[in-house]
Amino acid sequence: MEKHVVIIGGGIGGIATAYNLRKLDKNLKVTIVSNKPYFGFTPAFPHLALGWRRFEDITIPLAPLLPRFNIGFINEAAESIDPKSNKVKLRSGKEIEYDYLVIATGPKLVFGAEGQEENSSSVCTAEHAMETNRKLQEFYQNPGPVVIGAIPGVSCFGPAYEFAFMLNHELVKRNIRHKVPITYVTSEPYIGHLGLGGVGPSRRMMEDLFAEKDIKYITNVKVTKIEKDRVVYEDLDGNSQELEAKFTMFMPRFQGPEVVASAGDEVANPMNKMVIVNRCFQNPTYRNIYGVGVVTAIPPVEKTPIPTGAPKTGQMIEGMAMAVALNIINDIHNSPDRYAPTLAAICIADMGKEAAGFIANPVIPPRAWVKTKKAKWVHYLKTAFEKYFLWKVRRGDIAPWFEEKALELFLHLKPAEPCKDCEGAPGSRC
Repeated sequence: MEKHVVIIGGGIGGIATAYNLRKLDKNLKVTIVSNKPYFGFTPAFPHLALGWRRFEDITIPLAPLLPRFNIGFINEAAESIDPKSNKVKLRSGKEIEYDYLVIATGPKLVFGAEGQEENSSSVCTAEHAMETNRKLQEFYQNPGPVVIGAIPGVSCFGPAYEFAFMLNHELVKRNIRHKVPITYVTSEPYIGHLGLGGVGPSRRMMEDLFAEKDIKYITNVKVTKIEKDRVVYEDLDGNSQELEAKFTMFMPRFQGPEVVASAGDEVANPMNKMVIVNRCFQNPTYRNIYGVGVVTAIPPVEKTPIPTGAPKTGQMIEGMAMAVALNIINDIHNSPDRYAPTLAAICIADMGKEAAGFIANPVIPPRAWVKTKKAKWVHYLKTAFEKYFLWKVRRGDIAPWFEEKALELFLHLKPAEPCKDCEGAPGSRC
């Protein structure tokens, strides 16, 4: 009987899983369910916010794309999951049965500071980025102090750093940088922590970059309130202080969306409603349910005075997608072989004319090695990768053989490693 894999989410994790499944088994029935009609290249959302990209430059409509590769597409929100009956209920009331379910929804954004959603900007979605661009156009006409950063519990710090550097570059181009004091305010215990306990010399690199670009920073604080003209924060002693702000951009906290929570506490982590998975990114209770991407529950790398989470980067997500596809196919064919993703992180923070790159293998310490680089060519590398990734999506092949060989040859990275079993926390090695 033909097996049916339902994937909730049409972002990097959902698309990568679907394409890998199709590559491994041409006859498998694969359906993507997504409330968004397009695939968006998330790493370019800060560029969209600055007006350096157009929406159509970094998005691809899914309805005409996926059927070309024999992948079904339902452009509708998934409302609930019944793991006992293997059904997903859509907002319209229609139910879809599955043999395997891959949850790749991405996160629900939690604006935890008072007034954050109303008064601050975001670059976490394409829609938020375009609204941020609109606010920036008004700001350029009447510039003033800018505050950028992250509230407690944030797991994705990269876009905040990148946005600060990119905005600095844009203000210099417009000849108004001298009118705009920039301050970075974060829950991280030190600058360059990134939710990862630092990546090699990231602390020194960020301290030097912030000094070079005259960006002030305040670490180890809890942002409690964001108003139209100020940001209020508390230090570790509970003392409240404030900063004047004409424009703000703060990263929100991530948690699992309602559709994940609907599956119950055996699927959704009671603390953050993200998908509970083992090191093969398989749910330990319902073995036909898998998680891919930001929606998976990976514990923090270390305890910090102000809570921070562990980020899930694009390279990590592609590794998850490959491992999950391999595990589903092996389960269908009664193979005992299982795979765990190699959670290595490749991050590039654009700064306009140059960029800073970080590679950590694995992302969760202890690490085998770390590489960092700041240069003009890293900026062009990020732009080239954006175009390359969108080409991959249009082509229907998320992992061309030459990319796999290049990663293995130059960085000694493989998307997944064979395991005898899947017991263990996500990120633990076989």
